[in-house]
Amino acid sequence: MRRLLLLLTLILAMLLSSCSRENGKGGLSVLVDYFSSDVRELEAQVSLLRAQTARLPEQFPDQQTNRLGYHSRTTNLNTVGDASLPDTRYIRIDLGSKQRIDSVVLVPVDYTLGADTGAGYGFPVRWRMEVSDDPSFEDPRLLKDQTDADFPNPLRFPVVVSRDGGLETRYIRLIATSLWSSNGRSLLAMGEIMVLQGGRNLAAALPPEQLKASDSDEAPPAWGLANLVDGQSVIGLPQGNAESPTRGFQSLPEGEENGQRWVMVDLGKDLPLHEIRLLPARTPEFPSRRGFGFPQRFRVEMATSADETLSTPIQIHDVTRRDTQNPRENPVSIPVPGTPVRFVRITATRLAPRADDSAFALSEVQLFSGGENVALRASVSAQNSLENTEWGKSFLTDGFTSQRNVMPWPDYVSGLSRRRELERDISDLTAQRRDITDRVLRKTVAWLAGIAVVAAFAFFLNHQRSKRTRRRELAALRRRLAQDIHDEIGSGLGTISLLSQMGSGEGEYSARAREEFGEISRLSTVVTESLRDIVWFIRPDSRTVGDLAQRLKETAASMLAGVEHTFVSGGPALECSLPLEPKRQVLLFFKEAMHNIQRHSHANRAAVEIGGDDKYFRLSIEDNGSGFNPAEPRSGAGVTGMKQRAKSLGGRLSITTAPGQGVKLLLEVPWKGPRKLASH
Repeated sequence: MRRLLLLLTLILAMLLSSCSRENGKGGLSVLVDYFSSDVRELEAQVSLLRAQTARLPEQFPDQQTNRLGYHSRTTNLNTVGDASLPDTRYIRIDLGSKQRIDSVVLVPVDYTLGADTGAGYGFPVRWRMEVSDDPSFEDPRLLKDQTDADFPNPLRFPVVVSRDGGLETRYIRLIATSLWSSNGRSLLAMGEIMVLQGGRNLAAALPPEQLKASDSDEAPPAWGLANLVDGQSVIGLPQGNAESPTRGFQSLPEGEENGQRWVMVDLGKDLPLHEIRLLPARTPEFPSRRGFGFPQRFRVEMATSADETLSTPIQIHDVTRRDTQNPRENPVSIPVPGTPVRFVRITATRLAPRADDSAFALSEVQLFSGGENVALRASVSAQNSLENTEWGKSFLTDGFTSQRNVMPWPDYVSGLSRRRELERDISDLTAQRRDITDRVLRKTVAWLAGIAVVAAFAFFLNHQRSKRTRRRELAALRRRLAQDIHDEIGSGLGTISLLSQMGSGEGEYSARAREEFGEISRLSTVVTESLRDIVWFIRPDSRTVGDLAQRLKETAASMLAGVEHTFVSGGPALECSLPLEPKRQVLLFFKEAMHNIQRHSHANRAAVEIGGDDKYFRLSIEDNGSGFNPAEPRSGAGVTGMKQRAKSLGGRLSITTAPGQGVKLLLEVPWKGPRKLASH
């Protein structure tokens, strides 16, 4: 029973520990997985979703530059009147002409302001997206309506809005009907808006006049309407899961920043170009330098097959008069108006610093004709190039960034959007699993607690029954022992006493022999008396103070023969039980006192009183004998022995006497714990 109770207690403690853990997988929750079909089903669903998530692209951290995105003006909800006004915001994008679009991508902002959230800052709670060929949107076409229910905050993941088969339009408008709000502020913020056509982002680097918003809190470089289409956001480069075997292109190091370096892509034939995309590099040698080697100043030139030497190049992008911002690991898109060209040359006029020198580096160059990257595996030449297993000019068009394989924008953003949905589903399923686990564990704890209580009660009953059984067995054993001692040893001692008395009276024996027979008779009488005490001690029916008083009364009658005496006992203390050892000590103390009265006091009267109260057991013995001076040392061990017995009982002995005035002994012994009435 003790082992069972210990096991139940251990299991209960483990379950309580399991219930206290938030993830629901501690302690014995694995047992819940085994016994609960609902939990097993949820776990299987979570495992399946995690397997799907593992095949999707993932974002590299810390892609955001200091150009965060667009930020509307803020509405203060704590200002009287503001909260009751319709609080909507809109953003409109003009593609410049009617274009076929496949999807529109909303990229959130990762920004923390005080206690406000970081990822998903300012993303609208309810919104709709419309398209139109008319800038006034008098006859809009609805692309997405999220105004009937709150849209879950996407945090750092893009939200893809698409229509099967695509559509043709010129204007795209996002209307936020319920703004993001926190700490009494409401606003609209967006990191990037992409308009995808195949692998191209039609919105990349649109001029400011083609962007419009209800209002804008212009605070460059962090916030501005132009940041919506600058390509710099939390999603970074469109990268897959395949590890890159190369780093890209890097020029030979130059001592001066202003040294020029160029690299050129040859498409092999003239093709109409619509976008040039430069992807920054990264190297483990300088892990803190995102956008490693991206030139501070550069220009982009193009030429047709007729101008192989680029003697009269077409200049499409020029940032040689001012330093450009390092894009970190975001793509830099340069729109091209469909010009047929064969050669594209990027010339760095101010290099990027390394340690003690400078260099020009890119991980990949993409050239889009329509929605296709026609630069993939195209021929590359360079003014000079660092050539090894990681860096080389041919690695500029191998389809890899410095870290992973390059993905088309549609696949990348849809993969991230799908990851967002799967992670939300996993979170919901995990919460359901935790709820079921906690519920099952609570029930299990309740059942085990009940079982433990029942087991403890059964253990208590069994223990009490065992105690009563052992007590009855011990009483029977004591009764048998007392009977056997009385019958066997007592009768034998009685025979010895009788024979020795007869021998001491026979005249045919010598005087010495008769004297020895008399001593034998005396000793046998003493032993018989001691044996009677032992028999009385072990008898199970002599348990109370009243039983002890009766024994003391018999002892007094035997030992004070010839001395007039009284014996008084009474009070509730007589009903209290008394253990064996205190009984023995009190009886021996009493016999020592009786012996002193009989042999030494010369008393002719004595009085004995036994009783007690709630605190003490008391025994009083008084005689009218010769008394003594307690200050004088006395020979013999009588008084000393009585004091030692009183001490062993944990009590106290008071002796009142004087020469010629008799002796009064008062023994007071405290009860050990609460007084316990004897049960009959």
